[in-house]
Amino acid sequence: MTENEMNEEISFEELLKASSESPGRRVRPGERISGRVEKIGKDTIFVDLGGKSEGLADIGEFLDKKGNLTIKPGDRVEMRVASTRDGIHLTRGMKIQGADTLDILHEAKENFIPVEGKVASVVKGGFEIDLSGIRAFCPLSQIDRIFTEKPEDHLGARYPFRIMEIKEKGKNIIVSRRALLEEEQEKLSKETLERLEPDLECEGKVTKLTNFGAFVDLGGVEGMVHISEISHGRINHPSEVLQTGQQVRVKVLKVEPDKEGKPKISLSIKALEPDSWEKGLGLEEGEIIRGKVSRITDFGAFVEVAPGVDGLVHISEISYERVTHPGKLLQEGNLVEALVLGIDPETRRISLSIKEVGVKKKITEEDGPDKVRLETGQVLRGIVEDIKPYGLFIRLPQFGRKVRGLLPNEELRSSEKGDVKKRFPRGREIQVEIVSIDEKGKIRLSQKAMEEREDREDYEKFLKKEDRSGKLGTLGDVFKNLKIKKD
Repeated sequence: MTENEMNEEISFEELLKASSESPGRRVRPGERISGRVEKIGKDTIFVDLGGKSEGLADIGEFLDKKGNLTIKPGDRVEMRVASTRDGIHLTRGMKIQGADTLDILHEAKENFIPVEGKVASVVKGGFEIDLSGIRAFCPLSQIDRIFTEKPEDHLGARYPFRIMEIKEKGKNIIVSRRALLEEEQEKLSKETLERLEPDLECEGKVTKLTNFGAFVDLGGVEGMVHISEISHGRINHPSEVLQTGQQVRVKVLKVEPDKEGKPKISLSIKALEPDSWEKGLGLEEGEIIRGKVSRITDFGAFVEVAPGVDGLVHISEISYERVTHPGKLLQEGNLVEALVLGIDPETRRISLSIKEVGVKKKITEEDGPDKVRLETGQVLRGIVEDIKPYGLFIRLPQFGRKVRGLLPNEELRSSEKGDVKKRFPRGREIQVEIVSIDEKGKIRLSQKAMEEREDREDYEKFLKKEDRSGKLGTLGDVFKNLKIKKD
């Protein structure tokens, strides 16, 4: 700071005089107080405490190790009241020096004002603290809020301490750093709780991981992120995603008292991240996906198709055979292939089929993806879906899940007639030919037409063969060369 900046129109002496004359709220020694830096003098800082109250602080309180000033007019500072004689004198921590050292220590103890000390050595049960030449003792449990496993880590450190006891005319002084840390923690906790409310987004640090979630320090107070609120995807333990000391952004879900009346804060990390539906699933109907069975119910199995997104394989879509319970064929954790039957973004539901996967693959391999038009004369593969007294309903998966045709009993191959239920169990694949499609879209299928065409083709091949040899042959020869074909 330049000389001109320090020599403003109103002298510091005038401000000091005004501060001692100005009425304001009563303060007591040791009280924490905050204010705005009003003016910086050569040796003293003038602080506006509000309500026409002013405080004075030694400029040395705000110099760094190189002697540079760390504040400027307008900055807010938080200090303690050191004395109220001849104005309000402020301090961050009392300096112990001069002949009246013991009086300063007693005043600091009485007014709960911290004193600065250096950890000089590790002794039995704690530490020897150097208070500017005066020896003090800090018990091991009072050096920090948490248990100190390596006392030597504190050696040489300078900390503020609270004077707890002064005995034997200063020969036995006991100090505590933990008391100040807990006081800071309590103040910070109170401020944090005052601003916490549902839907608030804030930063925090992971302090502990457990099987059921992660604890996060929000600034003097901890909240808990349940394992289900860490990620949209399923995780078995928080350590898969988080680590102790990690900075995270969280959303406050609830703030409520627990059984002991202490604040219970529920947090979420995944609430601030877009889910798979919002990002886009990247799935299409008719696609074969691979996923893990996440849950088994009486009516089906849920398969994870994207992080945090499950699709349902209804019990009827697990196998063509009758399934009494999904657990008989599937278990949680199984990796399965499933065909995407439907996607409903509004209800966020996905329907899957395991039994259709084999059919889809076979159709793709044999018929190709472009064979989608329904035409008479087509020979294709179908799946027995239902059995009636008059015939079989055959599903034609090449044209969609709901497309099916009727194979009447009279259109069965002669070799297939008999006990139809035994010969054609549900789910069996058979070859059929489309013989007609009426104006309502009803499809009539046949095996007999295929059989007759095959016989005709064999006969024509025979004629060509005999024609090349120069002799036609007898009718008996024709029938001798015909082959009886089976499906």
